[in-house]
Amino acid sequence: MVMVTDTVMAMATVTEKTGRARRMPGRKRRRKQNKKVFLYSAAVVIILAVGLGIWAYQIQKRQQSLHVTAGNSVDMKAGYRNITYNGKEYQYNSLITTVLYAGVDSEGEMKENESYTGAARADSISVAVLDKKHEKMTIIALSRDTMTDVRRYSMSGRDRGTYETHLGFAYAYGDGGEVSCENLREAVSNLLCGIPIDEYVVTNQSSMTHINDLVGGVTVTVPNNDLAAEYPQLTEGAVVKLDDTNVGAYLQYRDTETDLSNEGRIERQQSYVTAYVGQLKQVLQEDLEGTWNRLEEMDTYLQTSITKNKYLSLAKLLEKTDFSFDSYYRPEGENVVGEEHDEFYVDEEALQEKIIELFYEEI
Repeated sequence: MVMVTDTVMAMATVTEKTGRARRMPGRKRRRKQNKKVFLYSAAVVIILAVGLGIWAYQIQKRQQSLHVTAGNSVDMKAGYRNITYNGKEYQYNSLITTVLYAGVDSEGEMKENESYTGAARADSISVAVLDKKHEKMTIIALSRDTMTDVRRYSMSGRDRGTYETHLGFAYAYGDGGEVSCENLREAVSNLLCGIPIDEYVVTNQSSMTHINDLVGGVTVTVPNNDLAAEYPQLTEGAVVKLDDTNVGAYLQYRDTETDLSNEGRIERQQSYVTAYVGQLKQVLQEDLEGTWNRLEEMDTYLQTSITKNKYLSLAKLLEKTDFSFDSYYRPEGENVVGEEHDEFYVDEEALQEKIIELFYEEI
């Protein structure tokens, strides 16, 4: 665009000079030719400007559309209600609510990017399964290294289809906002054999102290010695109440120089979540409205599909559900040291059986 404009200016200058020299022999015809060239170049500039404007407008409209529809281009709820497995018929338990939680490796305000690039990776991924019929809750903890099908987008938001990669990248392949959340929701649903993910909550590293403070600090039994060198109080077997000085490390730290170090982090997260749920139930019973207000105060570090009305119904459901350390499920599979990142391959048959146990009833 700039080069074309510079060309036009140069031609305009030539034309002016030609006009001042109109008395010289043989210049009259050249002036007409230069005038035609100028008009032609100006037309090219106008066409290019209009064309670029239309192109930019179309890109903007396409991105705005994708912010609404990304992750919904595939019907995640199709074909899951009635299934046949090992010759038996099963029906989906419609009194189940699923909530996806993800913690991403970024700090500061969580907001959408103008282009589909630069979003953080999901480090912690889990699905809370609240079963109203049987009054129980199960948490499915999914390793970020799980190899599965993930949808990709170009920088301008064009859908490039799916390919096998780490589950944690599903959030990264988006805009850092709704598209990233929906993309992760779709990837998790597909990994869980098409089970619908009803709601999602995504937070980042800046939210950790707020989440911990929401229940007045969480008391855990430390499951390993991953942090013992830097935090002597966090040795295996110790009972510690986490606060602002150590909760971030407890939930996030792993030794990147050690293969499969994410396993130790998942163990610590399990101990934290198990303790947190019990304390959260009590807080909700004591101050349901105030807890919502405190959640709203941290909305800069939180992205969620849950409305206040949904929050109230989920809180009441949570109060009635049983949850213990054994309610925390980690899919079976094989850990592999990859060329760039660790990789986890789910035992699909074992996962299918667990999904039937959690979500279905035999007809």
